[in-house]
Order: sequence, then C-alpha cells, then structure tokens
Amino acid sequence: MLKKSIQLGTGIGKLKFGMTRKEVVSIIGEPNEIEEFTPDETNDTGNSIAWHYDELELSASFDEEDNWRLTSLAVSSPDYLFEDINLIGLSQEEVMQQIEMMDLGDIELEDLSDEDLVNQQVGSIPDVSLNLWFEDGILTEIQWGPYWDDEDESYIWP
Repeated sequence: MLKKSIQLGTGIGKLKFGMTRKEVVSIIGEPNEIEEFTPDETNDTGNSIAWHYDELELSASFDEEDNWRLTSLAVSSPDYLFEDINLIGLSQEEVMQQIEMMDLGDIELEDLSDEDLVNQQVGSIPDVSLNLWFEDGILTEIQWGPYWDDEDESYIWP
C-alpha cells in the first residue's frame, strides 16, 4: 500500500521522482490507463506519458526528454495529506491560508475557465514545483514534481 503523505520535491511513499517506469510498476502495479502526449510546434520538448491509477486517484507522468523517468505526480483523493493536512475538497480561500502558513512561496493564479469548462484555476508555486487545481473554488487536485535547478536548467533528483 502506498503511504499517502506528499513529499515536495521527492514523491510519495516509496515513489520517488527519477524512477523508471519499471520501478514504478514494481511499487504500485500496472496503470488503469495510459495517456500519451506529443508536443505541439510551440512546445517542442519531447513526448510525455501519464499513467492513471483510478483506485489510488493518482497519476504519474514520465517525460521522454528525461529518459522516461518519473517527473510528476498528481492526486485527487482527500486521503492524501499535504504537510499532514487534508487539502483536497477545501475551498480556495482555505487552501491559500494553509499554504501561506506553510511559507512555501508566492502562489501564481491562472484562470483556465472557458465556456465549455467549469470554473477552473491553477495555483502554481514554482519554487517548490507545486500546482494546485481548483474547480468551482474547491481544490480537486494536487500536482508536484522534483525541484528545479535554474542555474543548471535541470531537475534535482531526490
């Protein structure tokens, strides 16, 4: 069973950023769904694959440019704890208050809503490679990855 405590820059439980797909399968098994992404002409950074684990409410992403190593995780269940706090399902205001108390850095909010989508925003904290996804003002997903070294322009693998 996967320990459900989010570790910024590192992963979750035995899942660590930088692992190969084979290593991830050995820990949590085969995914329910595999989604492939190919870059468009403006974002020519190589292919990506997202593995979705429905029963865990977890997604794991791997990037070709990083030799298909684990580069991000996303969770959507209130069972996952962030700094020992259950954030999924809280209002945007409550989440912002909690994040401010954790002193993780400034949150950059971006509105992704359009006529076809629910009211959706993402709050990003680049300093800790964290994205918080809100729908209709409620936190629905936490996404994070390894820390980034601006000087070397590369991930800092745990």
